[in-house]
Amino acid sequence: MKKKFIIKTLIIFYVSFFLQGCANESGAKMGLFTAKSPVAVTIKGDVFVGWAIGDLSGSGTVDIQSAVNPDNTCIGEFRYTSTWSLVGKGTLSCKDGSQGQFNFKGLTNLKGYGYGTSNRGPVTFTYGMTAQEASKYLQKPFPELDKIIEERKKRDNLKKEQSA
Repeated sequence: MKKKFIIKTLIIFYVSFFLQGCANESGAKMGLFTAKSPVAVTIKGDVFVGWAIGDLSGSGTVDIQSAVNPDNTCIGEFRYTSTWSLVGKGTLSCKDGSQGQFNFKGLTNLKGYGYGTSNRGPVTFTYGMTAQEASKYLQKPFPELDKIIEERKKRDNLKKEQSA
């Protein structure tokens, strides 16, 4: 009886350890029950960056911040309409009153792109991509995207250091 418990515990430990190691170049990570990917969004001349976090049900949340006006943040929800073909849809609401709807297509479980509309204009976005990869899918190539993503990484690392 004790041997079975030890074996189950070791299996759970190794699976958890392995899944925590599932990450890509952009910093997207797959955990045991959730996946977290960096998001880059363009909405009519503005660039937003943040994170999308999804769960096993195929639903998740988006939390992004404007690089032009850092006081403008947006939150949203998404869900896969087909986990087989990795397509889905979602909505987004921002502090400045902007609202949008979007569709997305996953290239992998951690990486994809999308498009949509908002009351500010067209929306394009990527998740789980480096700046170079993202530039292929965004409305226009934003040279400042590399800088913005690096600044976000520095802020996230600083928060981690301060909380430790």
